[in-house]
Amino acid sequence: MNMKRIFFLSVTMLFFLNQGWSQENPDLTLQDTTSQDTTLVVVQGQEDEIAYNEGIELFKANKYEASIKKFTEAIFHNSDFPKAFMNRGYAKMRLKEYGEAIVDLDSAIYKNDSLALAYYIKGRCYDFMKNKEKAMENYFIAEKKSCKRANLFYFMGVYEFYAEKYDTAIIYFTKAIKQDSKHAFAYNDRGSAKRKIKDIKGAIKDYEKATSIDKKLAVAYDNLSVVKAIDKDTTGSIEASNQAIAVKPDFYIAYNNRGSIYFFLKKYDKAIADFKKAIEYNKDYSYAYNNLGNVKHKQKDYKGAMEAFNKAIAIDANYGAAYMNRATTKEMLRDEKGACADWNKAVELGVAQAKQFVGGCEE
Repeated sequence: MNMKRIFFLSVTMLFFLNQGWSQENPDLTLQDTTSQDTTLVVVQGQEDEIAYNEGIELFKANKYEASIKKFTEAIFHNSDFPKAFMNRGYAKMRLKEYGEAIVDLDSAIYKNDSLALAYYIKGRCYDFMKNKEKAMENYFIAEKKSCKRANLFYFMGVYEFYAEKYDTAIIYFTKAIKQDSKHAFAYNDRGSAKRKIKDIKGAIKDYEKATSIDKKLAVAYDNLSVVKAIDKDTTGSIEASNQAIAVKPDFYIAYNNRGSIYFFLKKYDKAIADFKKAIEYNKDYSYAYNNLGNVKHKQKDYKGAMEAFNKAIAIDANYGAAYMNRATTKEMLRDEKGACADWNKAVELGVAQAKQFVGGCEE
């Protein structure tokens, strides 16, 4: 058998795109700032308007159940009160009563189709219900009706990102930033979209801006670490990972990414420590096991490498790179049959590098 020895490092520098429904997202405010969404009714002395205004104040105090009672009282006195329906739906959304919220929002829209904010809130309900098609449908209508909410544009950007329409995502994240110059998530996710189109310098600027706005945004530091590594700034990459870990000590992906940089710098002991730390915080993190196996192989600890690759594959049976790496280690242990089996599996899973070894196995 004539097989070339190769060490295939699958360094996994994952980045996070903050999802629209993440608990870290900036909290939604009660009303838009445009004139059509003025919160308080100016005229006083009428029962429906007084109840509505009281409901608004209770909503602002996060007393959603009490606010619903007041909005219901307003509707009792005036059944043709679209903003009362809209804000009751908003309060129900906050209580995670999404279906009931949509019923109220549809009533508001039926009574006043120009309420752009009602479409936005309805989109958020569908967002939380994981119905992205309906969410985007309502977001588009809200935008068309001139809703200028920063989060509207932000969430639209998120969906465009997931649809791999990165240029469009950048446009929406930019719109969000124009409405709210302190929208750290929009800067972070615009950086991720720029990274996708290989605008690394632009991504670095956006991640740096995100971290300057929110110094506790660990994911932005981690993303900054990734793009600085791509930009061959290993020192800056490690510094950014250090900041991510300082903010979030159990951030296992940050440990994995920092370990990957230490690997490239041949600081193997530090790399191993970081990969083990990543595993400590996430015992099912196959990437860290794979990367740990790579370091062990580099140190000629083939038994330790095999244990790590076996674990990675046990966690993810479709992890092609781990099969490729394990095959290399098996070859070093003179297990040629086992190496061939893993190379074949890697080819089956789409690892192009493995193809050159399969021919040697057939000789």
